[in-house]
Amino acid sequence: MKTYVLDCRRMSDKAGAHAYIKSVFGFPEYYGANLDALRDCLGELGECTVRFEAPWALAALGDYALKLLAVFRAAAAEGSIRLV
Repeated sequence: MKTYVLDCRRMSDKAGAHAYIKSVFGFPEYYGANLDALRDCLGELGECTVRFEAPWALAALGDYALKLLAVFRAAAAEGSIRLV
């Protein structure tokens, strides 16, 4: 099973977070850089593990961090990814 590591220190604003996420997961060029697009692309990854490093750094995103994490949790609840 593939493991993706997200260094949350690299996500200091919305645009930067989505650009970083796109690069880590290898999302396609048409990735929409928003929460809906993230959810769609996470669902296409297949079984994998996602590990968040330095999750405290997501505080830089303010309320958006909670929305971002909710998308990952929803994908995990559906069984498409495993969060550690």
